Amino acid sequence: MKRFLSCLLLIALMASMLPAALADDPQPVPVLSPDETRETPKGIHHYMLICMDSWAANINNPGHTDGLILVTVDEYAKRVMLTSFIRDMLIQHSDGGFGRINNIVSMYSPALKYGKDGKAGIQMLIDVLNSHFDLRIEKFIVVDFKMVENIINAVGGVDIKITSKEANYLKSYAISRASTQPALGGGGTYHFSGHAAVIYMRIRKVANIEGETQDVGRTRRARTVLMSIADSLKDISYEDATALLGTIVDNTLYTNMTPDDMLNALDLAMDLRGTKVEQIRMPIDGSYHPLPVAGMATQEIDYVANRAALWDYFLDSFIVVEDENE
Repeated sequence: MKRFLSCLLLIALMASMLPAALADDPQPVPVLSPDETRETPKGIHHYMLICMDSWAANINNPGHTDGLILVTVDEYAKRVMLTSFIRDMLIQHSDGGFGRINNIVSMYSPALKYGKDGKAGIQMLIDVLNSHFDLRIEKFIVVDFKMVENIINAVGGVDIKITSKEANYLKSYAISRASTQPALGGGGTYHFSGHAAVIYMRIRKVANIEGETQDVGRTRRARTVLMSIADSLKDISYEDATALLGTIVDNTLYTNMTPDDMLNALDLAMDLRGTKVEQIRMPIDGSYHPLPVAGMATQEIDYVANRAALWDYFLDSFIVVEDENE
């Protein structure tokens, strides 16, 4: 009996010494209140692009988010910045519970919680991004895979350089041979149609051209497609840009942007045509680690370090502009 009790005591002692990652014990997130988040500097505009994990999403029951990219425009410093967020990052809800960021919207759809619709879930997602990353995002656009496909087709497709392994994956997915020009062979640069580009962005298990896999690799692929679109539009006319804006509006699942907001964004885009697009991923390298929580595969993030990195990125070329009213 004494030996048995000694073994139990030893097991308990060893369990207490396990690191948090093995004990499924996430650290509290230093969440910021709306009053604690930094004000967006004058001249900087944030637009959150949210893609749902569906080819035919319904805002009343939208499901999970598949892609999260923040487009930041600095009209004074003449910068266009993309910030992507991995979808399995661990976040903390307002009630203190933990979850994955890509599950927020579905938690607030009618079928799952409190009878709220997907619009409430989208706003909750924006609130979480703001409170976790020290932001004040106000404008957002929600799309699904089919809408992304249509928008890419409207700009005439995108040029993407892929590895031989990515090419083999895409061929095994049985995309149409007409989806790329030239027809998909091995590694190289191809002109992708909208459908092929969406499938490319969703590759997870195969490393991208930078050697990244899983959600880290997917976020870079999404940024790659957006940067290719921006490059293809560097000489677009105002008339063609207005027509493209109409296509985007027609292929939007949900947005809080008014027609005036859309036109203002169009004017900013036209003013910054040809600007080199910068990019960053949240979380940055070395600031996260895998942590299984409640049966979910998640990444625990050092939010303090990532907030600092994100704001260094935003303000890297920051210039002081005198207030016209002063």
